[in-house]
Amino acid sequence: MTATVSINALSHWFGDFQALSDVSLNIDAGEYVTLLGPSGCGKTTLLSVLGGFIAPTRGDVIIGGRDMTRVPPAQRPTTTMFQDYALFPHMSLRDNVGFGLRMAGRKRKERHRRAGEMLELVGLGDAQTARPHELSGGQRQRVALARALAVRPDVLLLDEPLGALDLKLRRAMQDELKDIQRQVGTTFVHVTHDQEEAMAIADRIVVMNAGRIEDEGTPARIYRAPASLFSADFMGEMNHIPARLSGGQALTPFGDIPADGPEGSRVVVCVRPEALSTTDGPLSTGPSILRDVAFFGTHIRVHLEPEAAPGRILTAHLPPDTKVSQGDTLSLSADLAAVIMFPVEE
Repeated sequence: MTATVSINALSHWFGDFQALSDVSLNIDAGEYVTLLGPSGCGKTTLLSVLGGFIAPTRGDVIIGGRDMTRVPPAQRPTTTMFQDYALFPHMSLRDNVGFGLRMAGRKRKERHRRAGEMLELVGLGDAQTARPHELSGGQRQRVALARALAVRPDVLLLDEPLGALDLKLRRAMQDELKDIQRQVGTTFVHVTHDQEEAMAIADRIVVMNAGRIEDEGTPARIYRAPASLFSADFMGEMNHIPARLSGGQALTPFGDIPADGPEGSRVVVCVRPEALSTTDGPLSTGPSILRDVAFFGTHIRVHLEPEAAPGRILTAHLPPDTKVSQGDTLSLSADLAAVIMFPVEE
């Protein structure tokens, strides 16, 4: 089962605090969407509104063409999977997975058959009689996912489901979540504050800030061509270079680059760390002192202080076999295609 989701002009207040402000969003049936943003941005509130746990102050929620704005959670075609898996310790995995079906009045035979199918789906088909305490964190997460899918929701809502896992297991579960979503075809709406997680699993990322949607699009588009400075900063590391527009150029400490805009206005030139390299390019840091060097396996992360801008520290990711040390002098450059520019509000 799967369904479209339409959120129309949604706003919500908690007393004097506005948690959501005029949020509108359309989600296609079978799409995997992540709501991404810092703590307090409104993403969990929006998920709670979709699940029916919060009635919005204003606006509409349409799921599968039906108005669900005031419909209680138990009557919605949605299931919510929380970070706390809340498995019953005294029940077998089969009974945990079939619990929602039991509450819906399904017979034991049907419950067991469906629970078995879902445990097979998450790779635990041979552990149906085990208890939750016998499992690892990742396995318990799979059981919680199987339980959520067992009731055949049209939309699965996931609230930071991987937050309690260590890095290696979290990455493995990201791949499994996406693979399972493709198999079942259910619409997934996944809340996270982890940019890497959002990029790894989402068809579309919705970046939220202060109760509003700041940006939305494919992971590649949001990373390479963010719609706002907030979105650019939140999606990974970003170097900020101040500039002023003059004569069709953005005048930076590292050279001038073509730019359109009102004469004399201030802008921020943004460059990703991986876009800086030892290859010659039109935007050059000039001679720069490496203030620190760290090996990350896939790359070397350096902080450098350009002689042209004393006190300004830039970050670059260099190939892992680059021979550099703290205190070295290095000049790095970037192509214009890697430059993103945003106006500064005066």
